[in-house]
Amino acid sequence: MPHSVLHRPLLAGALLALAVALPARAEGTARSIDQARGVLKTPEARAVYDREIRGAAQPDGLGVRLPEGFTAKGLLAALVPGGDPAALVLAGARPWPARPDSYVAIVCVARSAAAAANERKYWPDQCRTEQAQAWFGVFERGAGGQPRLLARTRGPVEAPTSWAGSNLDSPQALEGGDTQAGMPESWLRFDLAPYRIRDDELAFGVRAGWSEGYAGGGASFEALYLFRVDGEALRVVFTAPMMYYKMIAGDWNKDGTRNHDMYEGSNLLNVQGAATAGFHDLQLRERGGKWRRTYRWSEASRNYVAR
Repeated sequence: MPHSVLHRPLLAGALLALAVALPARAEGTARSIDQARGVLKTPEARAVYDREIRGAAQPDGLGVRLPEGFTAKGLLAALVPGGDPAALVLAGARPWPARPDSYVAIVCVARSAAAAANERKYWPDQCRTEQAQAWFGVFERGAGGQPRLLARTRGPVEAPTSWAGSNLDSPQALEGGDTQAGMPESWLRFDLAPYRIRDDELAFGVRAGWSEGYAGGGASFEALYLFRVDGEALRVVFTAPMMYYKMIAGDWNKDGTRNHDMYEGSNLLNVQGAATAGFHDLQLRERGGKWRRTYRWSEASRNYVAR
């Protein structure tokens, strides 16, 4: 079993964090890293463990194995007019199951051709915001036809996620209160649950992430971004923290194993029957807990706002 506890983004040169801010109580303690999965309660934390510790194969979350009719060159030209092909890190597209004949897409463009080459070599399935920026789009295609761009973001997505008031632990990088630090470190995968924000309108999600490395452990954090097709524009209308997971190495045992304390939490997003200005309210709720937060549509800002 591979025992690489650190997330791959941390191997790119980030310093290990030694002072770790922890909740008051661990969710559980495993006698060894091999037994840690059995302590975890949420499927989100178990998925991180499987990826980072067991090295489990991961699904093609961003759709880099392009569907028929899509090419990386074509996606770049459509989503980033005038974009430099040499700076392209990845291009992805996935069918949008809740919306027939529609596809969601991403292009990730680095700040230089040299940075793009490095990203493609070491991070071929993620878009890391330290070195690159992401543009998103929605395409339509009839039977046997060529993909047609329906809407796109008008620039790279730069909407931060606020962890203020969240029930979940936040990444240490955000504890200083810098709004820009709320930008995720990586765009991870599409979330294509049927988010019906209006009776006749669907939004799609993208999961974004942060990661940390500690001496003998590591942590993962995720947020959800919802995108809405607004005419020919694609806009972020909701962001919220969705999960965290920390594994902290503890005391050594006589048999050479080492205790690991586990901390975790995750949220679920429900679309409510009640509506504001025609948009269904959204409720973020703690998995297995009582915490709740409601988001309602704001006509002034044209997005969802916590109430």
